[in-house]
Amino acid sequence: MLAPQQHWWNIPPPMVPSPEHKQRVGIFTGGGIAPGLNAVLSTAAKVLKESGHEVLGIPEGWKGMLEVRPDIVNLTRMSRRELHDLMSTGGTTLRSSRTKIREEQYAAVAEAVRGYGLTGIIAIGGDDTLGQARALHEQGIVQAIGVPKTVDNDVFGTDRTFGFETACDRAAGVIRDMRTDAESMTRVAIVEVMGRNAGWITLHGGEAGGADITLIPEFPIDEDTLIKRVQEVFSEQGADGKPANAAVIAISEGYFGDDKNETDAFGHGKMRGAAQRLAEVIKRKTGIGTQEQVIGYHARNGAPAAHDAIFASRLGAYAGTLASQNTYGRMVALRDGQITDVPLSEVAGGRYVTDDFYDPVTMTMRLVPKKLQHAITI
Repeated sequence: MLAPQQHWWNIPPPMVPSPEHKQRVGIFTGGGIAPGLNAVLSTAAKVLKESGHEVLGIPEGWKGMLEVRPDIVNLTRMSRRELHDLMSTGGTTLRSSRTKIREEQYAAVAEAVRGYGLTGIIAIGGDDTLGQARALHEQGIVQAIGVPKTVDNDVFGTDRTFGFETACDRAAGVIRDMRTDAESMTRVAIVEVMGRNAGWITLHGGEAGGADITLIPEFPIDEDTLIKRVQEVFSEQGADGKPANAAVIAISEGYFGDDKNETDAFGHGKMRGAAQRLAEVIKRKTGIGTQEQVIGYHARNGAPAAHDAIFASRLGAYAGTLASQNTYGRMVALRDGQITDVPLSEVAGGRYVTDDFYDPVTMTMRLVPKKLQHAITI
């Protein structure tokens, strides 16, 4: 990751629009990191720079919009090669934060917009970050464009978010590896995967990694039904006629809900050991040994897979194009396989797994959507 304070381009520009540039656009990343953030930054800045605009990288997300900061990054001063090299790196060179802008802070944001001399901003983040962008845009405080970001893939308005496929690849790798332990030690391996309210990573990673059972927040399974399924998988006979004596379960971190007594800035409760809780139930009900593995932040850290790097780059280029055309109040999205834009007012969380994609009986992914199965049956 770049360290902005160490580079020559990190010299604060004059706090008035530069006469040689048409617009001055701010860009920042908010919330947790996702593979591909720097790719979005890179191509958005590249498009704007080539269109004759100036691009300021605002540090630490919305926190950097509460006052004029001396550590802003003038992305316009980076060369084409330097911007391109950002594309395949992990994290965010601008740093991020989970900052919630309260209504009484709107005046401070307005002052920072004037101080930076911004025409508008490109906000890269999840539904919390983009929801604030929408509110400030609608209040006339700052023109905004949103780029949806979350490895959870649960932002409404876009078919997929960047970083999701990289996270699924990493989850699948761990799930595959844990089968070795389960089969060698005759026990149930439980892999806890990121996913507070939406089970997309667990579902896709579990299927790709060969999990026998996948448990997601959208479909809580009755405890006795779950235990029965675990015992069935554990005793399932192979081609040699011998029982498997092993099982691998992928479980979302939010499967059992969250702790409302400890929350973050946005009021989200902390997650409390889903894998451990499930292991305790299995051991108590069956006596079968377990081994837990929590993937945690590994799924979202590091460089993006090639597909996510390209996908994020396309989103960034589209956002940069919108800004260069002075088209604000929009969110860049993937719809029906095409990069497009939708009203920023459509931003919301709540894109959840439905029974079109998940079978609560087998507790695995439906490879053929339920509605299509119904059509075939008829």
